[in-house]
Amino acid sequence: MSPRLKLLLYYLLYWLAFFAAVRLVFLAFFFRETRALPAATVAGTFLHGLRLDLAAASYLSFIPFLLIALTASRRLTGVARWLILGWTILATAVLALLAAADLGIFREWGRRIDAAVLQYLTHPRESWAAAGGGPRGLMLGLFVLTTAGFGALAWRTFGSRLRRLPPVHPAAALPLVFLAVLLVIPARGGIQQIPVNQSSAYFSPLPFANLAALNVGWNFFDSWHRGLNRRDNPYVSMPMDSAVALCCRPEAQSTEAVEPGTRVIHGDRPSVLLIVWESFTARAVERLGGVPGATPVFDSLARDGLLFRRMYAAGDRTEKGLAAILAGSPTIPNGSILTVPSKSRTLPMLSRDLDSAGYATAFYYGGELGFANIRSFVLEGRFDRVVGKEDFPRSTWVSKWGAHDEVVAERLLTDLGPLSSPFFYVWLTQSSHEPFDVPGPVRVPGSDGESRFLNSLAYTDHVLGEFLRRASREPWWAGTLVVIVADHSKKLEKSDAGAPYKSARTWYHIPMLWTGGALAAGGIMDQLAGQTDIAPTILGQLGLPGGDRYRFGRNLFAGPPRAWTYYGFDDGFGLVTGDGSLVWEHIPDRITSSTGPVGSAELRIGRAMLQVTYQDYLDR
Repeated sequence: MSPRLKLLLYYLLYWLAFFAAVRLVFLAFFFRETRALPAATVAGTFLHGLRLDLAAASYLSFIPFLLIALTASRRLTGVARWLILGWTILATAVLALLAAADLGIFREWGRRIDAAVLQYLTHPRESWAAAGGGPRGLMLGLFVLTTAGFGALAWRTFGSRLRRLPPVHPAAALPLVFLAVLLVIPARGGIQQIPVNQSSAYFSPLPFANLAALNVGWNFFDSWHRGLNRRDNPYVSMPMDSAVALCCRPEAQSTEAVEPGTRVIHGDRPSVLLIVWESFTARAVERLGGVPGATPVFDSLARDGLLFRRMYAAGDRTEKGLAAILAGSPTIPNGSILTVPSKSRTLPMLSRDLDSAGYATAFYYGGELGFANIRSFVLEGRFDRVVGKEDFPRSTWVSKWGAHDEVVAERLLTDLGPLSSPFFYVWLTQSSHEPFDVPGPVRVPGSDGESRFLNSLAYTDHVLGEFLRRASREPWWAGTLVVIVADHSKKLEKSDAGAPYKSARTWYHIPMLWTGGALAAGGIMDQLAGQTDIAPTILGQLGLPGGDRYRFGRNLFAGPPRAWTYYGFDDGFGLVTGDGSLVWEHIPDRITSSTGPVGSAELRIGRAMLQVTYQDYLDR
């Protein structure tokens, strides 16, 4: 191997060693928490943190790789040498400072350091005091020792090697530049579809182990890039107490069980199987006025089940739907709370509530759990079992996203077989996601985008029909409530081409159906509902506490019917009332489309909801 290639390898290894040492310091600093982990889990923090470590090392190595390429010119060798050493020692000092500050942040706040701390830099005295009673001298000492130790290592390792580089032809710079460009692969975590994110480090049901596996530098700068340091709320339009009074109750902490209201299930502790259907729009359901024949099984099930006719998604992406369904979290503009694990872990969560009530829990998905930090979200939700793409044979990865729905359905049915009630299992389907390349016969003919999308829904509809038909013969069926709901809707490419932007009927209207052996009463639920209502409604039906902690949702079977429901998008919101709907966008600061008799009163409710939900996100 040539000296320059060795130098590139040593440079990457330097940063991997740095991050391993920093993680070791973190584990030692929080020895009490580390001691509670199994030895294999402690080792796992290094193994599962390696992808983020390598990603961070690749970002840090890009400039030095290019500078090493410059050493192909003898006149630039000296300049390149000093720039590489200067860059390395400066980056080491910055990361050592972050690692030292991270110890205090985690000790006081229980979260790894991210860009949210930048808001405190204008008040250095208060920032120092925020370290609380922690060993600030020790943290400063660790910063100095880490910087000095690794700075000296960099000086000895790279300084001498850079001085001894043999002369080469200038053309030798080209392959070195190419290697620098190739760093994009480890920087994004590989060539898979979903780039590396915090979820890549999550591997354990023990929260401390997952947090220890995070890369401190990657976590900080990624959150900075995504604007996590933002503290201002650009959507304030009224006093906060007025906004809260208009749209939601203050956060409550009651642990008392609440009255379930009208009870539509039987049994004291029925199991719950929640099927979250990818992109399942109401526009594809004939019984909801949609395209005839696209989902015949669902239409058939709706005749005997409880169909929620006026259900609306909280957002327009899978992770936003999961946050709303499982954690009662509304969609915020220009972001998603699941992509910020330090915030999403503060949410209440239906799986945790049911786990505390003695339910066995599991989450099934045929795709990549790293997508939008789904893995970190479900692990924080204390699911006993998490099944993703990597848990299925590679031979079943026949779609762009992973294993098709029929493969996951078979695995889920097998795993449910030996279970005794109660359980709470979640299945997130994926076959009706773009590019809609589903197996089996064509059920909706046509090669255009809309036809292919409807055909993918028809495929999942068929899979669900077979799954539920077989499930109905299982012992657990009689005591199980099955909830089928979309993660989000999808506008039909041709049929809804002329629909107003983000209009409720074509962009956000979704089906929800309750069925299963535990359902005592079917029919039509005609009141307005949103995904944030699902968790408190299920808890109310089960007679379990905690429903009032989902401050943006409500039990649909208790109290007066909902007068409105809300959804969010990139820089605005929609509000649906009993008689109409409106869409408001922030940049023009006006209602951009509406139906029915809606006006200033409805706009004020929507703006209050936007203000409060965004502030709730900032405060987490």
